[in-house]
Amino acid sequence: MQTPDFIGSALQPVPTRVREMVVPILDGFGVELVGVELAREGARTILWVYIDHPDGVTIDHCARVSPEISAALDVVDPLPDTYELRVSSPGLDRPLMCGRHFADHVGREAQIQLSTPLGGRRKFTGEILGVDDGHVDLRCADDAHRLPLSAIHRARLRYEVTVGKRR
Repeated sequence: MQTPDFIGSALQPVPTRVREMVVPILDGFGVELVGVELAREGARTILWVYIDHPDGVTIDHCARVSPEISAALDVVDPLPDTYELRVSSPGLDRPLMCGRHFADHVGREAQIQLSTPLGGRRKFTGEILGVDDGHVDLRCADDAHRLPLSAIHRARLRYEVTVGKRR
């Protein structure tokens, strides 16, 4: 399998180190690593490990790989402070952490936050039109934008819950 070129916050040292460590573990369970993300919830640090499977991720997948990842993290200890490990499916608002993720979701709507402003703004929401030459093309409400992958800090698919009419 080709290693994706990760972008933005996925390039930080801790996610990079954790990613390198967990890929062989996940391969042994037949699941794929989507990405690793550090987040804060109040005073707590959360280490998210997002996994995927061709048939979808189940609670059983997460429950089986979580203790193995936790044991490996105890040995490597990639974070100096305490943290909580959460192994999860990428969910409906799937994080987009490499160019391939954008390419896999052409036609879907995404929310993108840049690390540095482009045209005076950092946040873009729109339909992914394509990915090429190190850029993602996005059609927003105001116009089409060509965003350098290297400038993206964080991106997620956007989803809307639609409620149908009852008859």
